[in-house]
Amino acid sequence: MRSIAWKQLILSSGIVAIVLWRVPLGGLRAAFRGLETGSLLLSLVCLGAWFALRAYKWHHLMAVAGNARIGYSLRNLLGGFALGLVTPGRLGELGRCVFVRQPERAQVALLTVFDRALDFWALLTSMGAGLFLLVSRPAAIFGVAVWLALLPLVMGFPALIGEVAKLARTSRYFRGHVLQAAAGISQIPTPRFALLAVGAMAAELAAFFFLLRAFSPTGFATTLATYPYIVLAADLPVSFSGVGVREGVATLLLSPYAIPRGAAVDACLLWFVFTILLPAICGAVWLATDRLKARMRAGDAVAIEPGSAYFPNASSNALSSARNFSGSRT
Repeated sequence: MRSIAWKQLILSSGIVAIVLWRVPLGGLRAAFRGLETGSLLLSLVCLGAWFALRAYKWHHLMAVAGNARIGYSLRNLLGGFALGLVTPGRLGELGRCVFVRQPERAQVALLTVFDRALDFWALLTSMGAGLFLLVSRPAAIFGVAVWLALLPLVMGFPALIGEVAKLARTSRYFRGHVLQAAAGISQIPTPRFALLAVGAMAAELAAFFFLLRAFSPTGFATTLATYPYIVLAADLPVSFSGVGVREGVATLLLSPYAIPRGAAVDACLLWFVFTILLPAICGAVWLATDRLKARMRAGDAVAIEPGSAYFPNASSNALSSARNFSGSRT
């Protein structure tokens, strides 16, 4: 694992070096100087809607599992962002189950797989819509027909995930809870959460459009035709958080639409900051704060225990009182 991590770090560094060689720092600075504030603010509004929809979807998935506390849901959602920041292809987001209690880990792991599967399906939906801009109309209609044919499979995600989960019943993390979790996930109302996934994807797509427009005038069709493939490239497990890959693919895909390379790279850098880095930092701070509070509570419990180091005379005083009481009786 350590050798793989080093290889991916070297690969990420190499990709970043190539991007910087192809896009000089002067071009990046020039694009930032021409930043349009209005489009940037609209992008931030859309990003707020995107995160709200993702958090709402995950919270209600957790509620289906019997955990209706919003703080609990946000904690493991942001914790997954923190893990995703330091793992190739953001695979760490699948580790939300690490931040819940042991008996709940199997169920949360299955819910995370279901949640991310719906997000991937929503991305494929945007790709299907973009086909009408990239290929001939008959080919685009054929792609939509394939999407419709796969729709029953998407609606059956809970049952499919439940069956696959039974293969993990020997895992030391999930032992004794997999069968119960698999039975619970099959009861999830898939259409409701699928619509939420599409809504979150649409908000993310709009946010990327306004962010790109803040650096260079462009139409929505440009974003629809390129955004899904930039996201897919960034999610490939070949670099940490897609750094370098995202920017390189964006320059290649956006150049035919007259988007300057500096503008493409700057938009992707801000995209990384807003959608990955900031949620990951929030998750890391939240987890560190919870751990600090737990240590402080443990220290307070030790402090109030009689005979502890904080009360060195407690035991001796009690023993002396007992002896005096015995002497008075005799």
